[in-house]
Amino acid sequence: MEEDFQINFARADNVAMPRLHYHNHFEIYYLFAGERYYYIENRTYYVKKGSMIFVNKNHIHKTLDGGKLHERAVVYFNDTFLEQNHGRDLDLLLSPFLNSNRIVELNNMEQNYVENLLFQMKNEYNDRNRQGRSIFFQSLLVQLLLLTARKNAEMADVTYVPMNKKIYEAIDYCNAHFMKPLTMEGVSANFYISSFHFSRLFKRYTGFNFTEYVNMLRIREAQRLLRETSCKVIEIAEQVGYVNITHFNRKFKEITMMSPMEYKKLIKSK
Repeated sequence: MEEDFQINFARADNVAMPRLHYHNHFEIYYLFAGERYYYIENRTYYVKKGSMIFVNKNHIHKTLDGGKLHERAVVYFNDTFLEQNHGRDLDLLLSPFLNSNRIVELNNMEQNYVENLLFQMKNEYNDRNRQGRSIFFQSLLVQLLLLTARKNAEMADVTYVPMNKKIYEAIDYCNAHFMKPLTMEGVSANFYISSFHFSRLFKRYTGFNFTEYVNMLRIREAQRLLRETSCKVIEIAEQVGYVNITHFNRKFKEITMMSPMEYKKLIKSK
């Protein structure tokens, strides 16, 4: 993300997010039309017209095929964008990203209000020469977050899409043990599922294949260690579960688009 904030609109037919990913900024996903399934960490949500999904920083997520034409807007922003002027209210504004409910469903009046905010954001974002562009975008974002924070506080728990119990448990197991040697055959046997059946179920409920998911967990943790510790790259590779530094470097670059050393230099320069 080149700026502290970003918005984009898209219209597509039966297209899922091309790959699982995570990022170090917040994401708001709003659906104008159609329906989607959205996986975040270990839950899948059904998203329909007038619904918003809130994706916290560094949470693994992916849209799944919904089978219909859909139209959506996505807003991205980082911590500093709101901290500048709203530090004392940050907990309230960011509460939709932290609550157990990651989805907010809006009535017709609320949809009109939110869509008006989003179109204003789009106009403001696209005109890079407009005076006070960042301030105005921030004011629109605050209105959007405040509306959803208040609504979220009033809502009952939203039911997420039920996941196969053993797959849910297997995901939790991977989240807790990704730094150890993990194979699909080993994990599936641990939960008494054939590896073939496990592979199909894992892909159906998460949108990922097993190896992709484990590598994503490991590289996400490696990034955290590069940011927060002084450990050497080879030590970090071992800590997150890679016995081969070349394999670690290759997977790190595949997922982050840069080498571990390039990422480390980038973090230190900020």
